[in-house]
Order: sequence, then C-alpha cells, then structure tokens
Amino acid sequence: MNFNTIKNNWLEFWKSPKGKLTAKWLQRTFVLAIVSFLVWQIVQIGWQEVLKSLPTTPWFYVIFLILYFALPISEQFIYRMSLKFGFWEGLKVFIQKKVLNADVLGYSGEAYFYVWGKKHLQEDDKYIFNVIKDNNIISSFASTLMAIVLLTVFLSVSEVDFLEVIKVSRGMVMAVLTLAIIVIFLGIYFRKYIISMNRRMALKVFGIHILRIVFVYTFEVLQWVVVMPFVPLHIWLVFLSARIIASRLPFIPSQDLVFVGLSLEMAKYMDVSSAGIAGIMIAINFLTKSMNLILYTYFSRKMNE
Repeated sequence: MNFNTIKNNWLEFWKSPKGKLTAKWLQRTFVLAIVSFLVWQIVQIGWQEVLKSLPTTPWFYVIFLILYFALPISEQFIYRMSLKFGFWEGLKVFIQKKVLNADVLGYSGEAYFYVWGKKHLQEDDKYIFNVIKDNNIISSFASTLMAIVLLTVFLSVSEVDFLEVIKVSRGMVMAVLTLAIIVIFLGIYFRKYIISMNRRMALKVFGIHILRIVFVYTFEVLQWVVVMPFVPLHIWLVFLSARIIASRLPFIPSQDLVFVGLSLEMAKYMDVSSAGIAGIMIAINFLTKSMNLILYTYFSRKMNE
C-alpha cells in the first residue's frame, strides 16, 4: 500500500459519518480533558480564594467588551473593501464566524461565511471564496510575523526565563521560528500564485490585521494590569507570550481554555498570586463563553426568521 492510497483512505474516513462522529468525540474529549485539568488546578488553589479574586474594577469589563468586538469590527473594514453588505448585517455574520472558529473548530467560521456569502451576496461563488482565502492567508501571515517579532523581543528582554517556565528548549523554539520564517519568505516569493488580491489591496488588509493584533495585545495586557497593578510589566509580557503561543495552535478547539491552564501553571513558578491569575482568566473565559452563547443564539435565530 503506497502513501497516496493511505492518504486517500485517511481523508475518506474523516469525511464519512463514522469519521465525523469520531472527530466530534475527539474534540469533546479534548475539551473535557482541559476543563478537568482546570478544575483540578482551581481546587488546588481553593475555590474561595479564586472567587474572592474575581475582578471588581469596572474597567476590566469595559476593556473586555472592547476586546470582544475588536475582531468582528476589524473584519468589517477588511471584507467590505471587496464585498458589499451592510455594517449591522456584517457584524452579525462576523460574530457568528468568530464563535464558530473559537468554540467549534478552526476555520469552520470561514466555511459558514462562505455559505452565507453565496446565499446573500451578489457576487460569483469563486470570487467570494478567493476573498475569504486571501484574507485568511494574509491574516495568518500577519499573525505569524507578529508572533515571531513579539516573542523574540519578549524572550530577549524578559527577566523571567519563559522557556524554563513552559519546559521548552531553546533549540526547539529556534527550529520552530526558523521554519516559520522560511514559510513566510516562501509565501512572499510565491504570493502571486497563492493570493488573487492585488498588491495594494493586500497591503491594506495586512495593515489592518497588524493594527488589530497590536491593539488586542496591548488591551489584553491593560486588562490584566487594571486588576493587578502591582504585578511588574515583564511578568505580564510572559503571560502575553503564552497567550500568543496558545493562539497559534492550529485546529485546536477552545484555545482560550488551553491558555487558562497554561497561565495557572506559569503562576506557580512566578512571584504572582495564583488565585488572582485564576480570577482574571476565569472571568474572561466565562464572559467570553457567555457572550458567545447569547449572541450566537440571538443572531442565528434572527437570520433564520
């Protein structure tokens, strides 16, 4: 049996009803494992300590709302350069797209947006597909580039040995960074064969993504600072490094839960309150999941009426 036969059989399995059911249960098992690990960590800290450490400053919740809507609003500016739809209509779609990508499976939101676009937009199906494809390639490029730059800076200036905290060797990091840089240069060199968008439009989209990433990371750190202002900034940069790494894990459901677990583990190795970190991260996760549930349910019902 050659490689192509094995590959085709593998792909056919995951497309079959049995394969889809297996994928669903694997995803549920993964999320359950993460949740169980988080519960165990919080039990070790103490539920009462965590509850007492939940954020009380209103600025935490104001910043949460700003961060929640940052991606859907930025996508409005990006996609409305190529596709025609109303702001409110687009906001509803992009919120559902955000929820699907975060809580179901990576890129399931793009599939939803494509199906919605074919039904509601007066554009050729291939054109809609290319717009979504190009945006995701540019978004991945911008995110990866920013991750490399920021992680390099943080690892260079941080007073905490981040790699020791997460138990990763510098050799592995260098190998991953080298591979990412090679992929980026290959993407730039072969860009004409990868994306159909013209250079001017691609640069605009790239610029919006870079601004969004910088904006989000800045406000995430600010959100932590307003709750625990006594924690040194270099400590928060270590947590932001973990946040960046967790966000770059492909096809992993519930990346936020992965980051919460990683944050609680990291707090044990640094001079920072585990209960305080748990309070911040759990509050963010709870608010995010609640907003996702409420808005997705509301907009789904509205769009199906």
